Amino acid sequence: MKTRLRRGGTALAVLFCAATLAGCADRVRSTVMDRDQTDMVAEQCARANPPRYESTWQPGPQDVKQLEQDLPSLNELAPAGSESRIGDLHAYDRQYFGLVVHGRRLIYINAFQDAMANKDWKYYAIVVCENSTAAWGALYDPASRSFSGFAFNSGADKP
Repeated sequence: MKTRLRRGGTALAVLFCAATLAGCADRVRSTVMDRDQTDMVAEQCARANPPRYESTWQPGPQDVKQLEQDLPSLNELAPAGSESRIGDLHAYDRQYFGLVVHGRRLIYINAFQDAMANKDWKYYAIVVCENSTAAWGALYDPASRSFSGFAFNSGADKP
């Protein structure tokens, strides 16, 4: 009878581990931030700030789906042969902020690697104050499905 319990316990442990690993692989890497966090992300310390905005808006699920479909094309903004490429987009957590700039609805992407975030990254804006390719920002225009203002935290674009 003890053997059965051990086998059952082992099988249960294996199922638990498999479920946990599957959950990690499917972990959501992005979130739409509440409007009250926008002022925090608008003051970057190691890259250019997002443009001045007149108001904010809350991107919906369809906006996020479209942005994430278009995200691989962001690497095209880097000059040919440049090391300024994002590479694996899944290596970054991403916060999305809705900005209205000159009457146009844009989404500011604030991205950073896991090690730079805390457990509350889905609720509070993360501002990384070190020069690193482990953090970057960009603007997305849902109307034209285009990106602009891409910059790593190099400090070079910071006045």
